[in-house]
This record gives sequence, structure tokens and C-alpha cells, in this order.
Amino acid sequence: MTLKQLRYLIALVDNDFSVSRTATVLHTTQPGVSKLARALESEVGADLFVRTGNRLVDLTDAGRQAVELARRVVRDTRAIGGLQHSLQTEVGGTLRIGTTHIHASYSLVGVIRAFLADHPGVEIVLRQGSPGDILQWVLEGAVDIGVSTLPSTIPRDIVTFEAFTIERCVVAPRGHPLLKSRRISLRELSRYPLVAFDEPYNSGWVVQHEFQRLGLKPRIVVRGSDANVIKSYVAAGVGVAVLQTMAIDPRRDRDIQIVPSSHLFPSSMSLVSVHRNHVLRPFGEDFVERLRKFAAARPGARGAQKQPRRGG
Repeated sequence: MTLKQLRYLIALVDNDFSVSRTATVLHTTQPGVSKLARALESEVGADLFVRTGNRLVDLTDAGRQAVELARRVVRDTRAIGGLQHSLQTEVGGTLRIGTTHIHASYSLVGVIRAFLADHPGVEIVLRQGSPGDILQWVLEGAVDIGVSTLPSTIPRDIVTFEAFTIERCVVAPRGHPLLKSRRISLRELSRYPLVAFDEPYNSGWVVQHEFQRLGLKPRIVVRGSDANVIKSYVAAGVGVAVLQTMAIDPRRDRDIQIVPSSHLFPSSMSLVSVHRNHVLRPFGEDFVERLRKFAAARPGARGAQKQPRRGG
């Protein structure tokens, strides 16, 4: 059994069992992918894939266990591969952070600026995606640190602590009728076209849930994953939106205004996540510690849920 076979197995799952797409991603041929998949099943001694004719459509129970183990082996191999460089130098390298557009654009900017001032030899790589994407990246070792909201059930290999509180507000273009209301209601808000976040993002499903709780169905006209894109559509008069308060800068966002609405939507908590067995280099540990101190200094902070292991 080889690392190549394990990587092919993971790639097949990540590409929805499409042999052609997997072959393109891995820069190989479809017959090569199929051959390696069958060779791996032969070595394991069990069917790993559910097939319909010649098509792969799902994983068997054995396949799911094999994929979990394969991800662990590939992740640990990456960690071993980076160990020599880690021992040779502690002042330079790359720190990979998985996060959402909102944190990359706003909450992390000040932390990263201060961090880079003290670590000029470090390059920050921001990989942006949905909270589900970020959790998977941390599990796979594709990023060193995750910063986002997370589902209520977190895998036991993931260690987290609180970072940023996310408050929300309604924004509307200048001159909009909602700006005249002293205290808007969800029912009143539902009368206007809504520019919304995709539901895989926390701000998407939180807002949707509040409307559903009251039996309301807002008319969503545009969905997106980037606060700046959503603000552009609000400024253009396409609709109103519910945005994270941190995303509004009155000096720059002159074509939109905040509608007082803190009573409408609950706040959320973003978490820093690291893999329990992932070896962070010294500058990575420093970045995590800066985020921990930021969380501890936040008014009303409740402290860490769990403490990440330093160095492993």
C-alpha cells in the first residue's frame, strides 16, 4: 500500500467519486485512477466503493474507515515532511490559516499586521471558505489554524477556543424606508428584497432561522459569500441585507446605512481551531497565543473551551 494510493482514494472522495475529475486534478488518466482504486481494494481485502455499473457512487462502511485512516496518514506524512525545516529555522516559513471572507477582510487584519511586524520572515497564506470547508481543512492538515464559526458537534481531534464575537445589523441604501423606523421587526424587514449570505455560512442560516421561527419567508434576490459583494448590491438598491457589524465602515460605506436592529438576530462566536496532533512551528504557536490573548481580553470572555497542545 502506497501514499499514492491513499492520495487517490482521498481525491476520489473529495471529487464526488468522479474518476474523470479526479484524473484531471491529479494530472493522470482515468484508467490509472480506476486501476489504483481496485488495487487498493484488493490489498484491503474489501470493497471500498459502492458501484452502479462501472460508476463509483458512494463509500462502503469499510471505505469510510479507510478514508478516515488515509487522511490521517497523509496529514501525518506532511507533518513529518515539514519537521526538518522546522528544526532548521524558527524565524521563517509559511503559516496557513483557513478562515471566512469576513474574518480575512476584517477581524484578522489587525492581529496579522502585528504578528508580521514581529515575524518578518513569515508568509501568511489565507485560504477562504465556508465553516464546513475550514473544519475539513484543519482535519486534513491542509491548513495549520482555522478561524470561523463551527458546528455544535466538533470532532474529538479538533481543539478550539473562542476568538471573535459576531454581532449583526441590517443595512439599507440611503433613503430607504426602513431608515425611518425607530425599531424594526422581522415582519417589516421581510417585506423588502433581501441580499443574503449563502446558507453554508453561519450568517446565512442564522438569519434564515430567525425568519422561519416566526413563520416568515423573506424574498431573497441575491445570495453571496463575501460581505463586500453583498454591500455592493445593497448600495446599488437591489435589496437590504443582514451583515456582520464588523464589516461596516461608515468612512468607506457611504452609500449604505445601518438600521438599528441589534434586537433581531443573535450574536455568534467564531472559534480558533487546530488539530490535536498537528505540530505547530514556534511562530504558529505565537499566532495562536495572540488570538488566545485577544479572546481573553474581550469583554465578557468566558475563556477557552479547550487548550491546544503546543508543538503537537
